[in-house]
Amino acid sequence: MRSSYPPTKSLSFCPPQSPTLSALQNLLAALRGAHWSHWTSHWQIKGSNYYGDHLLLQRIYEAIPPEIDTLAEKIVAYYGPDSVEPICQAQIMLEFLQFQEEKDPIFRAKNVEEYLLQFFEVLFKQLESRNELSLGMNDFLAATANAHETFTYLLRQRTR
Repeated sequence: MRSSYPPTKSLSFCPPQSPTLSALQNLLAALRGAHWSHWTSHWQIKGSNYYGDHLLLQRIYEAIPPEIDTLAEKIVAYYGPDSVEPICQAQIMLEFLQFQEEKDPIFRAKNVEEYLLQFFEVLFKQLESRNELSLGMNDFLAATANAHETFTYLLRQRTR
């Protein structure tokens, strides 16, 4: 993976925001991109491990929409409905998806999950250092990171 991720500032095609809002918008778009990537990988699986890989990726992509919904609702609660503007989100998702260069669906999924874990860690530290980490956001980030640690473990086991 390229070392420039996760993004730490607002991307150029989105209106300037506070650093915290930009980071949350980037996480939201990354989760949406991860969902799209895993769902697509689920369709692209082939070979002798087809059925198990197909189900593993389904397990992962089906777990992400509730995370997306919770994060989007938190962003709207803190920053208003314009903070989840769809064009900006789609453009960040496009950058995220273009960043994923791996063609093998399982290795791509592993890379996406490892990226998300890095993103959670960076965001958590940023919010904590700015004293902008509410108890609810702390709980959400920790629980979501925990789920993605499990997915990373499963994918790493599969790629050994």
